[in-house]
Amino acid sequence: LAVAATRWDANVLAMQEMLHQLMDILKMFFPGGNVVTNALALSTNSALKADALRGKPAMVQSILEEAMDFGYPQVTQAESLCELVLDTPSLEGKTVSALDALLRRRKKEGAEDHKTGAPTLDVTGAVPWRKAGIVYKKNEVYLDAIERVSALVGSDGELISGRVNGSIQMKVYLSGMPECKIGLNEKFMMEAESGYQNAASSAMEGRPTNVAQKACRSQVALDYIKFHQAVKLQNYESDHQVHFVPPDGEFELLSYTVSDSRNFTLPFTVTSWYKSLGRTRGELNVKIKADFPSSLVAFQVITWIPLPKSTVKVSMQATGGKTKSKYVDLANNQTHWKLSELRGGKEHKFKAIIEMMAGTELGGTSSGEVWEKKVPPLKLTFQVPMFTSTGLRIRFLKVHERSNYQPVKWVRYLTCAGDDYEVRVKH
Repeated sequence: LAVAATRWDANVLAMQEMLHQLMDILKMFFPGGNVVTNALALSTNSALKADALRGKPAMVQSILEEAMDFGYPQVTQAESLCELVLDTPSLEGKTVSALDALLRRRKKEGAEDHKTGAPTLDVTGAVPWRKAGIVYKKNEVYLDAIERVSALVGSDGELISGRVNGSIQMKVYLSGMPECKIGLNEKFMMEAESGYQNAASSAMEGRPTNVAQKACRSQVALDYIKFHQAVKLQNYESDHQVHFVPPDGEFELLSYTVSDSRNFTLPFTVTSWYKSLGRTRGELNVKIKADFPSSLVAFQVITWIPLPKSTVKVSMQATGGKTKSKYVDLANNQTHWKLSELRGGKEHKFKAIIEMMAGTELGGTSSGEVWEKKVPPLKLTFQVPMFTSTGLRIRFLKVHERSNYQPVKWVRYLTCAGDDYEVRVKH
């Protein structure tokens, strides 16, 4: 929990954003209690421990002094803070893993040319998120378009509600001061601009019904989009291309949300039903089908199946994947069915025979009968490379720098399950 105090009226959203930035910075500098083990890592999901802050009060104070000046945000880039707060050369090869990996990619002469006065110029210059004089032995750009799908699916396989949280993550190892340009789908726009708003547009070619067509459609309507500060918004508004001078290392270029179920496609059709076989036995069936092209393969497709509290034995069988007895977790009242790989268009079935104790609840009903009336939903986790539920596509990635070098460019797509991808069970 982070709290900010002010003596006068202030921009609440700016304060909230600064608190989030500060928390992310502290997590980068104090992951798991170690000093800057991953200073430039993008993941800030680890918990921030109070003991780590108490152990380094001088560093915390130094970070706060550089990040804010008289209460005004100044420096929120991790790499700039590393050079202002820490003695970067002394950390190489010792305590910093991600920063050390970044430094090793650079040529030694490029690091030597960067004098001690450069941090001040980086902060006060026109591009504070990138320093001048960076030189790499090999120029590379990695772009990952990642979408996390959260959904509530009915027992018949139809989507009840859902959303897609997407982001474009980048790793940039480029020399000099390059300018990058990324072309997204021709109609990758906000919902208010989309032609989906009126009834007439529903018949337009941007609304295909075929699943394969949806995966490669050119129309993507967004509810929310957030850009990195390096993006030139005026260019995006004019030609829907993302122009920016990239920071050095890892960063999130943009994030977006799609909540209208008509604007995204679920990668799987999952149906499930439960049938009672008596007072102490029941049968639970699951059928899953991959609704993407056969050229693609999903990995680690795991279906988490709930069990009654009175379960004593579970017998499982499936047409594919693993159904080992060690997957049964009676302590947490669940089991799971694991498909290491699932090719597009394929379908597999799962069946579990559940045996329960013969105890009874109040009113004379058995525990199995009580559970049958309120069967919890299934949960699904998966990863589908080279597939996006919204149909997002990177049309091009261009890099221009004064020296006219040709960088190596990598573009990947990944769709995975969000925090709550659930399927109701018919009973």
